[in-house]
Amino acid sequence: MLHQFVIKVSLDQVDQTIERLNIVGIYYIHYEPPIEVTTTEYGYGLEKKEEKELELNIYAEEGQVPGLPESYFEKLQEVLSIQRGDIHYTTIEEEDWQQPFEDIDLGNGWVICTPESVQSYSEEVHNIVFDPQGAFGTGLHGTTQDCLRIILNRDFSGQAVMDLGAGSGILSIAARLKGAKSVAAIDIEPVEREIQYNASLNDINQIEVLQQDILNTEMPVEKYNCLFINIGGEETLQFLNQQQMLERYNGHYLISGLVEWSVDKVLAPFLSADYRVDERLQTGEWVTVFLDKG
Repeated sequence: MLHQFVIKVSLDQVDQTIERLNIVGIYYIHYEPPIEVTTTEYGYGLEKKEEKELELNIYAEEGQVPGLPESYFEKLQEVLSIQRGDIHYTTIEEEDWQQPFEDIDLGNGWVICTPESVQSYSEEVHNIVFDPQGAFGTGLHGTTQDCLRIILNRDFSGQAVMDLGAGSGILSIAARLKGAKSVAAIDIEPVEREIQYNASLNDINQIEVLQQDILNTEMPVEKYNCLFINIGGEETLQFLNQQQMLERYNGHYLISGLVEWSVDKVLAPFLSADYRVDERLQTGEWVTVFLDKG
C-alpha cells in the first residue's frame, strides 16, 4: 500500500520545494507539468499552460517508512512550514497504482501476451511473448497494433528488414517470426537490452540493435527489402528528404504514426515515385500504410 500526500505549490517554487524534501530523505515525488496537448499539422504537440500553482504528489510505501502516515505529516509540516490542513492525504492499493500489462488479441490469430500468460493459450493461437520495459511501442498504442496486424499477415521469408524508431523492438520481433532472415532495429534511445530481452522470450535472434539518430546519420538502406518507419509524419518526410530515400531505395515501406489530416501530404512523395498503397489500416485518427512499388 502507498500513502499519498498532496500539497499545492506555486510554479516558481516547485524545484526549491523538491530540493528541500530531498534533503530530508523524501524522494518519491511526482507532479504533472503545466502543459496541454495541442493539434499540429502532423499530429500533436505540447504547449506550456500559464498556471501559477500545481499539485505536488508525495508518496511513501507501507513497510519501508516507519510511523506512516503521522511521520510524514510531521516532516512535511516542519520542512515546508505548512499546516496539516494544507496536506491532502489518501492511500493507494498496489493493484490501483500500476495496472499489469493485459494481453492483446490482434484479431488475426495472433496475441501479444506476457511470459506468465503464454501457457494459457492453445497451440492454435500464435503468440508474441512480450514483457514491457517502458520504451514506446509496448503494443498498446493503435499505431503499433496496426503495424503488427500488417506484418503478421505477410510473409517476410528471406527478407532483410530495417526497423526505424524500433522502441521495444516488437515490430522487429514480429518480422523475424514471419520469416525475415535479419532485422536491423534502430532507435535514438539505448534500447538494445530491452529488445534483446523480448527477442529471447520468443526464441528469436538475428536482430541487430543500433543506437543512432536516423535523421542525421546516413542509413545503408540499399541492402534491405523493407523499411518500417514508425516515427511520425513530419519526421518521415524529413527522413525521406535528408536521406534522398526515393532516389536510393526501391523496396517496401511500412509507415505509421501518421494522422488522418496530413496522411495525404506524407504519402504524396511516395505516390509521385510510383508507389501504391497496398494496405491501409486506421485506428482513431492514426493511419498505418504498407507501400509497394508500382
